[in-house]
Amino acid sequence: MPPRDPTSPAAHPVTQTSRMPTRAQMTRGGDALLSLALLGALVAASLPLLRVLAGGLWVATGLFVVCSILAVGVVLRRLRAPAIVTTIAELVVAVALVTLFFFSGSAVLGIIPTPATFAELPTIAAAASQQIVEGIAPVAVERPLAALVVSAVAALAILLDHTVVTARMPLLATVALVAVWLIPALAVPARTDVAAFVVLAVSALLLIRAETRSRERATLHLAAGSVSDHPEDAGAPTRRSGAAAAVTATVAVAAILAAVVITPELPRPAPRAGVGTGPATTINANLELGDDLRRPVEVEVLSTRTNAPTMPYLRAATLSQFDGDVWEPDRGDTVPLSPEALGPVTAGPDIRVTEYLTTVTIDQLNSPWLPIPGPAVRVDDLAGSWEAMPANRTVVAADAATPGQEYLTTTHVVRPTLEQIQAAGTTTEGLSDALTALPDDMPDVIAETASEITADAANDYDRLAALQRWFRSAAFSYSLDAPVSDGFDGSGVDAIADFLDERAGYCVHFASAFAVMARTLGMPSRIVIGYLPGTLTGASVDDQSVATVSSSQLHAWPEVNFAGIGWVQFEPTNSLGAPQTYTRSTQPVPADGGQDVTEETAPEEAAPLAPEDAPSPTPTASAPAGTAAGESPIAVALPYAGVVVGVIVLLLIPALVGAFRRRLQLAAAGRGDVLAAWRFVRESARDIGEAVPASESPRALGARLAAYAGVPEDRVESLVGAVERASFGRHADRVGRAPGRAAASDARAIRAALLASVSSPRRTTAVLLPRAVFTA
Repeated sequence: MPPRDPTSPAAHPVTQTSRMPTRAQMTRGGDALLSLALLGALVAASLPLLRVLAGGLWVATGLFVVCSILAVGVVLRRLRAPAIVTTIAELVVAVALVTLFFFSGSAVLGIIPTPATFAELPTIAAAASQQIVEGIAPVAVERPLAALVVSAVAALAILLDHTVVTARMPLLATVALVAVWLIPALAVPARTDVAAFVVLAVSALLLIRAETRSRERATLHLAAGSVSDHPEDAGAPTRRSGAAAAVTATVAVAAILAAVVITPELPRPAPRAGVGTGPATTINANLELGDDLRRPVEVEVLSTRTNAPTMPYLRAATLSQFDGDVWEPDRGDTVPLSPEALGPVTAGPDIRVTEYLTTVTIDQLNSPWLPIPGPAVRVDDLAGSWEAMPANRTVVAADAATPGQEYLTTTHVVRPTLEQIQAAGTTTEGLSDALTALPDDMPDVIAETASEITADAANDYDRLAALQRWFRSAAFSYSLDAPVSDGFDGSGVDAIADFLDERAGYCVHFASAFAVMARTLGMPSRIVIGYLPGTLTGASVDDQSVATVSSSQLHAWPEVNFAGIGWVQFEPTNSLGAPQTYTRSTQPVPADGGQDVTEETAPEEAAPLAPEDAPSPTPTASAPAGTAAGESPIAVALPYAGVVVGVIVLLLIPALVGAFRRRLQLAAAGRGDVLAAWRFVRESARDIGEAVPASESPRALGARLAAYAGVPEDRVESLVGAVERASFGRHADRVGRAPGRAAASDARAIRAALLASVSSPRRTTAVLLPRAVFTA
């Protein structure tokens, strides 16, 4: 029998094996672990939702539904069910569980939807939408919103289960998970949650690695029982996998550290007007105004015109509950907005009430809270459905939007004399205990300072006037930066204590400190979120002055309740606003264009008031907190250009790494390493979507690649022959530079032909996202 040629493929039947794992084999090789990794990634992506949605039973319900869906997928794949059957079964389970938890009353056996069940859906969707529009983060999740959120999470679980476990595209699933994670950041701007980001990044990396490992296990399973003629090669795949895993882990850790450490230090891009990213083009009723006010570009959010002697403050929301850390927006009962919904403003005997008319035109403000002068008794000409909250005289959207609205407000301003407000005193009669509540562990400096500043005052009004004068004196300064640099950019008692020591801050610090100090003196107080009066334009319409209000004039101020007068506004923020004066009863009442009305019942509201010795109001209401006047367009555009360049660089990193890797392989081939040229071809085949199992011989893979249109068969045959000679020839270690350069040339020609043979999207993906960069 003649000796067998060692270079003949027949001499190595193991390497001739061309079997490759099917999707079914791959899923059976690691479906349970992959589903578990997907569950972890889903939980990690959903955790930040708790920042905008209050926790409750819906969290456990959603987790149970997702676990059930993924478990059904694991079981059916183990039973070798077709992919379409698995997906349909998961959909059926999701519908049954959502029906059981939220629509069992109209379902057959509690899990089978009926026409009555489907008839409920529009109502549920409308109610959930209303909760989202009107709610203040964290939104209390009632049945409609819970049904919507759980259904959305179930649908996401089914989609990602198919994408990751069936279609084997974990990178695409990661994009969806990042989008879900970003929802809270877009809904409620806040500092980046570093811990949540790290959890998401680690979960995504584990998901990708779990999918890669399942492929490896499937390939090794198919190759089981085959023994290499070169036993020393048996550990090579493991070594290569371990090395690649180490490299991947290093890159992953570096990426996470870069995102956590470097990204927060990058300058924020300057937002442009009209694109929805400008500063304070919405109203955040959570007293988180610092970031909005610090943004450098202004947007004109609205304009006003009025017959009042001065432009009014515009109130949007009130905050009465204070737990020591945050002020909670009021969530009182609402009624459909009608001419009588807000009710009359009432005052004690002999106290003047004057009516004024103000027209507000919304430009670039998108908020569920409607800015209105206070105290309003009616709002006319609004488009859409609106609701009134009579307890604090605010208006919120039911099914409407603020942009483009122009509406007329009627206000009844209570105008006591100086003697009347001094004699009235504050009162808690008919008010909630929340308006005087204080935390038990409040720093002593707050109450001690309030007592010290008001020690010489004889009545409640004079005490509050003394506090206001102190805050507006030279002892304090307005600053958007000092609070941040000293770490007390908030409204809690610890931030107030720091503020009283630093004596520099912005409206949130002044308003919160004033309101809490008033409570230490036994007075009911609350905070209002809205806008400063704006800046007069010099124009007039129907003999009414016109003012524009910019985004930087978003503001917070305190109110205190007085007997027979109602809620009285104070302006402690240093250098902003223009506190009004009171006239003594012996002074004549100037004509101001308003109409006196008579109300002689219990007190409710009051007009903006200020201490006796505050400066007289000026025609312009308030200077903006910050402007972009004179700012170069190039300076405005540079941050955006930086972001665009940064995104492009990030997108090109895989392509650059892949190109560098291929360059090294061709360089090695040129020095005589023919196998490096073959690795170049194998990775190119994977880039265009071709399966390249480790057990497949070069000749078998070459035959498949030569079948692609345009691939030069002679080049493939030449390279395969060179690889076989280098692997099995007697002088494999003596391959010279000439064969190596020929192999490199063949490899380049084969890759170019493979890329040209596929569609443009596939070719673009192959270049931008080479698979060798992401998988071991």
